Amino acid sequence: MPKRYPSYPYVEPVAANLSQPEIESIIGDLLENNPGVCLREGALDGLCRALNVDVEYSSPPHDLMLDVPLDKRAVIFLPRNGRPKHDRIAAAIGVGHWILHVPLTREKHPGCGVQALQTPKDPAAQQEARRFALTLLMPEVDFRELWYEGRAGAVADVLNVPTQVVYERASMLDLTQPDDSGGGRYEWKERPALGGY
Repeated sequence: MPKRYPSYPYVEPVAANLSQPEIESIIGDLLENNPGVCLREGALDGLCRALNVDVEYSSPPHDLMLDVPLDKRAVIFLPRNGRPKHDRIAAAIGVGHWILHVPLTREKHPGCGVQALQTPKDPAAQQEARRFALTLLMPEVDFRELWYEGRAGAVADVLNVPTQVVYERASMLDLTQPDDSGGGRYEWKERPALGGY
């Protein structure tokens, strides 16, 4: 983990308050401009390289998700002994902050570095980056097809994400999950984060 840089202050990312269609449009542009990037394997190293962001693994504590100093490359921090599927979500959240929030935050706070924390003071930017991550890693068309073929297990296996976030994405898409009474909407309930993500 980086140490605080004493020569200038840091601020947390500022939320852009984007709608879901706006996030989907940004992701569409991102993928169109980076057609060779694979999103189903690894911790998104290829995408991060294309965006000029480093990925580093660090030992606990894992308070910092993304560090954007003024004079160095941005770094997404992942836990050294993390689980690969969780690392993918964490990296995608970091990419979400980088794309959605860093330009806006730099504009509002010139001369400051930007640090996205695991536990931010205001969770709005983190929630927005998380929506970006889930949309990026689980595109709606692929998600729906896999969901109706095999539910959460199929989505988690094929799209290489933790099952917990599959249910969160299903709730975002307002998908139903059958139950013993013949059907009903799956209702996402906040659960403790796994590994901080």
